Amino acid sequence: MNLTVVIPNRNRNLATVKRTLGSIAVQLNEQVQVVVVDYGSDVTYQKEFQAYTDSLEKVHLMLCPTQGQLWQKTRAINIALKQCDTPYFMVADMDMLFHPDFVQKIQKHLHPAEVTYFNVGILTEEESIIEKPFDEYEVKFYTNEEATGMTLFPTAILKEINGFDEFYHGWGSEDTDVHVRLRHKGIPVHFNQEEVLLLHQWHPKFYRSKESTAPYHHTLERVNFEYIKLSRKHKKTQVNTHQDWGILPSVDAYVALNQPTEKITCVSTLNAITAFCFQLDEGVWADEVIQLVVQPHPEEKTFKTSVKKALQKRTPQFISLEEANSKLLETIIGKHRNRPYHYSFDRNAATIVCTMNLLSSL
Repeated sequence: MNLTVVIPNRNRNLATVKRTLGSIAVQLNEQVQVVVVDYGSDVTYQKEFQAYTDSLEKVHLMLCPTQGQLWQKTRAINIALKQCDTPYFMVADMDMLFHPDFVQKIQKHLHPAEVTYFNVGILTEEESIIEKPFDEYEVKFYTNEEATGMTLFPTAILKEINGFDEFYHGWGSEDTDVHVRLRHKGIPVHFNQEEVLLLHQWHPKFYRSKESTAPYHHTLERVNFEYIKLSRKHKKTQVNTHQDWGILPSVDAYVALNQPTEKITCVSTLNAITAFCFQLDEGVWADEVIQLVVQPHPEEKTFKTSVKKALQKRTPQFISLEEANSKLLETIIGKHRNRPYHYSFDRNAATIVCTMNLLSSL
């Protein structure tokens, strides 16, 4: 075995998934394996997904019980990387169609001291649902060197820089970041545009719904963009130096979230949320499974408060639940992302609930 292809996934439409995995599964041999890391798809989805992948030889499924967490593609990739024992490691997406000779053609790009990434043909919605030979698809356009997702790495070199930076959550910049750091390290990174080995299947983009209670930080993509700018400036190479990386979630640790041992209520003021975050960082609730419930301050919209503001008298520094949400998620990303947690923000009920396992043994 010389190559592992890792494909992260969360709740991708199963029809798309089956087209992706079906296009490469038939090619797999003693030299190439596929590892799918499902990072927190719905439990019912994971069961159906596992039933499908059980029928695919050399496609290995790793299920992570990370429902109710921010999407973290970097950790999903690193979980597979940490356990990878093949000399080469490739990252692909769960919306690709692989060239029928992909496994054979990829062999010529294996190089122990170089990284290669590939252009992708983008299909329309109409083309994506048609079953036809790979070379007969009509491509709307091809990606350029700025699209860095489909990349082939020497495993040892990727491990030397501690894999993908697990600061990145949500979408954006994580693929480019690893290329930037490898170049800082002096590793050649080549863009292969001579041949098309991958086609992108159209799928609906994820639009944020106010009805959803899933964790979401509305400026995170912009934060990611500014973060990578600083990485470029400081010529960073190694990441994940202050927290472990590629940790495979413990099922038991996540089951414990169902029975919190300490419940905390908090009003949405700047001081209250800031104090909670500091206490969390200080380890006040070590060896506990805590559940934080945040709701608006009961006096925020009262007549009494309006009068005080008009008279310029002191009132609590109220913040919106959206602001509280951002601060809490930033605290998790910065210092507690490896902790088992479940997070929800019900905008209709005006309630944030965060449950986190802080047992010191984790």
